[in-house]
Amino acid sequence: MDRFAKFLCDPARVVKTIIALLVCIGIVVYVYLQVIGTFDRGIVTETAMYVTLNDTITADACIFRDETILENDGNGAIVTLVSEGERVSKGQLIANIYPDEKDARLQDDINRINRRLEILQNSSVDKQFVISDLRQLDDDIDEVFADIYEDAAKGNLSSAITSSSELLVRLNKRDLIVESDFDYSQELENLEKEKKELEGQIKSVATPLYAENSGYFFGDVDGYEQIFDVSLVDTLTLSDFEKLIASEGNEEKASGSVKIVNDFVWNIVCSVDAQQARTLKEGREYTLSFPENADYEMTMTLSKIVSETNSKTSLAVFRVNVLPRDFNYKRFQNAEIVIKDVEGISVPKKALRVVNGVEGVYILVGDVVRFRSVERIAVKDGYYVVRIQSNTEVFEEDGQQVQVKPLSLYDNVIVSGKDLFDGKIIG
Repeated sequence: MDRFAKFLCDPARVVKTIIALLVCIGIVVYVYLQVIGTFDRGIVTETAMYVTLNDTITADACIFRDETILENDGNGAIVTLVSEGERVSKGQLIANIYPDEKDARLQDDINRINRRLEILQNSSVDKQFVISDLRQLDDDIDEVFADIYEDAAKGNLSSAITSSSELLVRLNKRDLIVESDFDYSQELENLEKEKKELEGQIKSVATPLYAENSGYFFGDVDGYEQIFDVSLVDTLTLSDFEKLIASEGNEEKASGSVKIVNDFVWNIVCSVDAQQARTLKEGREYTLSFPENADYEMTMTLSKIVSETNSKTSLAVFRVNVLPRDFNYKRFQNAEIVIKDVEGISVPKKALRVVNGVEGVYILVGDVVRFRSVERIAVKDGYYVVRIQSNTEVFEEDGQQVQVKPLSLYDNVIVSGKDLFDGKIIG
């Protein structure tokens, strides 16, 4: 009690002690509010990532090409001798027509044997070779593997199949080099024997089918070739297009026939909303995506817009001068016209805030909250796309100029959290 009495008798000491206690209590309260209280409310962050968005116009598309049907007249089964989309010359033998379907199937088998014979014959190697030949061959195999993978990823299946034949030839050559006592002579002999046996079973005489003009061979005939005449495109009106769409294809000509596409230039006519058509500019190139073609994308030129007063629909006529491989030329299909590419940083909508008139977000830098400005340019699925920028925002606060840096890629954006302010320490 004596010590306590002496303590009370010393006013300066009492004041110092009280001040120290208050400071300690203040520190505890600050830590609670800044750290414990924040974690109680929860801080959730999301990384600011780079995104690209496409504004698109969905359209019903129709294909116009300059096509010549090589009619079969239902007199037999066609066995083609050229590949889909292959360039052919006038007078070239492109198929044989067999009156007996059984004979046609036999000829198909013979054609497959011929392809196998070609692969094995191309697989032969010289007896004299060095290690560098094997290394070069391994490099070639790796390159063809990469080409097949790339073609398959892009949906170029016919190209991948062609490359697979090249790969097989190289693998066969490698086997012959590594196993020098091995050859394909016996297999070649067996295939030649099988081929002769099949040829002997064919009883009917095939009628040759020649290309009437040069162009590109296609085996798929839908009966609309003479209806959707490419010469109609330049003078096409909305009413003309409606009549064409309502037409029925010639199923008789479509059955068992093939065709030649006479030119590599072709058109796609898209029926679009009239309001949306106003955003398109004639003469400009657009990317068209085809959902029914595994989202195949193609760059095409908008040659013209066909519009009529009081009509809710317009026609967008696109032109392209390339025949892409592995593209499904189905006459009627959906298309998406990409009218604008948007690139920027994704920001959750609920993260957006306005501080002193500046729109932005709070981010977490280590354990410190910072404010970053943003400029919205697009919105989709609960996110804003903000511009990638480097300019610093400046605003007045308590008579002083305050600078705010813009949001950057990979910043940790605070999606949820209460009582946030620039400089706040989280812990």
